Amino acid sequence: MIKQLKRVDLPEDLCWWFHPELHSIDPMTTCDEERGYTTEEWELLQVNGNIDIVIDTSVDLEEIDPNANGEWKGYTPTPPSPEHFLIAAFDTEHWDQAVLWWAKERLSLSVQQSLKEVS
Repeated sequence: MIKQLKRVDLPEDLCWWFHPELHSIDPMTTCDEERGYTTEEWELLQVNGNIDIVIDTSVDLEEIDPNANGEWKGYTPTPPSPEHFLIAAFDTEHWDQAVLWWAKERLSLSVQQSLKEVS
């Protein structure tokens, strides 16, 4: 298992794209869109990759895929901050928006403790 999920180059078509190392940190070995993650599984996913994940559903699918043909070629999403990197991009039957998972590396526990001591 990897200890830190890192930024990777994105493909030309982001439709149903997942970070190539996501499977190695994901406690759900098979995707069950109907069930989703439990709170514990979601936290374990983030702990396993040493990341914090922000989910963005603010992008309308019509903007990315106006013909509804399942291609997102040329779409370049904007991260919530320069520190965030994309780890998943997909759509669902439940929303008319794209679902983007943005990750940000967690600070190590020693760094977190040091910051607490300074503040």
